[in-house]
Amino acid sequence: MPISIRGGANALGTTEDRGFWIRTMLDRRTPLLVHSRYTNKEFIPSNGGMNVTWRRFDTIAASTTALTEGTFAAEVIPTIVTTTATVNQYGQWFRSTDVVKTQSFDDVKSEGTKALGETMANSADQLTRNGMNGGTTVQYASTSGSRGGVASGLRLNAAELREAIATLKGANAPKFDDGSYVAIIHPDTEQDLFNDSAIVNAFQYAGVRGGGNPLSSGALGRYLGVEFVTTSNSQVVATGLSLGNGQTDVYLTILFGKGYAGEIGLSAMTSQVIYHEPGSSGALSDPLSQVWSLGYKFAHAVARLDENRCVRIEHSSSLGNE
Repeated sequence: MPISIRGGANALGTTEDRGFWIRTMLDRRTPLLVHSRYTNKEFIPSNGGMNVTWRRFDTIAASTTALTEGTFAAEVIPTIVTTTATVNQYGQWFRSTDVVKTQSFDDVKSEGTKALGETMANSADQLTRNGMNGGTTVQYASTSGSRGGVASGLRLNAAELREAIATLKGANAPKFDDGSYVAIIHPDTEQDLFNDSAIVNAFQYAGVRGGGNPLSSGALGRYLGVEFVTTSNSQVVATGLSLGNGQTDVYLTILFGKGYAGEIGLSAMTSQVIYHEPGSSGALSDPLSQVWSLGYKFAHAVARLDENRCVRIEHSSSLGNE
């Protein structure tokens, strides 16, 4: 059902011709899109197919045995590790009428373009998040040994962070260029961390004074060499998914280093918002040039390039269902 200016089944259409309207439409609430900031980005060229493969030499073990004079050492056969991904297309669209375009109070095309653009970016961020969250190095909070075992009160805290950092350092996971690892956390998790006395005391006694201190700014910032980034797009597995842990939501916090994940797009099919004028669909589909459409389309793939560069911590939160 296209958007109509005169009612019908579409809710937007039923309200377009009533009363006085403020011409400037209100902003939408959108999440902070952060996941793609930390990926290696590549584009498949034209006529390059839809699949991509990354390769690396695996680490060669150190040699600690002295050579015997005149005797060849055992041959080393390097292992090449490959990671593959397949690019898929994603998109949404809506249609409307020539009357809405010329007579409605709101600029439906302009506002629709903004809304679709925001949704396209949010969709890409969530796809990247889903790929990054699928890592195989998992740390379950406290005494839990599985996602189903994450129960009430098993929250992210300083001790859990120290354990995850030790795991990354033990695996030689490289830090980002600023010398830090990155943790992407949910706002509920940030609240729990600010309630941890070990973290609060660190900011209070060792942090800089003034407005830049996390206790003043309200942003967690950096702790133990980890840069914390907070977004509502950080994944929460809801209790309604039959986790087997009673009524506890499970929060997925990822703590990772440089080179953990890669993203792929198509150089010839970049992200775009697509508009079709009334009549552009031809005589059979729109004989009286009454309908126009607006949508977005993008191509995307994400892959984890090295599982040892990330730890996923699964925990509860005091602000979730516990």
